[in-house]
Amino acid sequence: MFGVSTVELLAGSGGWDLRNFLKNSFSTLGDWISLAVMILGIIAVGYAVWQIVSGLMSQGKKQTNWAVAITLLLVGGVLSMTTGFQFVQDIARGGRKTIEDLGGQTITLFYFAKTFLP
Repeated sequence: MFGVSTVELLAGSGGWDLRNFLKNSFSTLGDWISLAVMILGIIAVGYAVWQIVSGLMSQGKKQTNWAVAITLLLVGGVLSMTTGFQFVQDIARGGRKTIEDLGGQTITLFYFAKTFLP
């Protein structure tokens, strides 16, 4: 009734290993985190606009921290873009590179051993 090709077609042939599961889950989690970062960016922009407008409309009666409001506006704008999560990942890569550069000779010796030794 069922041939081998029919079973492979129904099962998806090769899509049930751990590597594919981890790749797909990493991709899905990356999408979810990207959406969460975008939502946080939109919230930051909204709060910054509220701070700026209320500070301007209070005519000096309300104390407004302008540096925080403008920083929230800029950072929230960057995070609310579709590449906001990529921006966060680039910052993390820069931190990793700095730590590796500060490691100095250890990283150089490891690279030398990996490259030139059998």
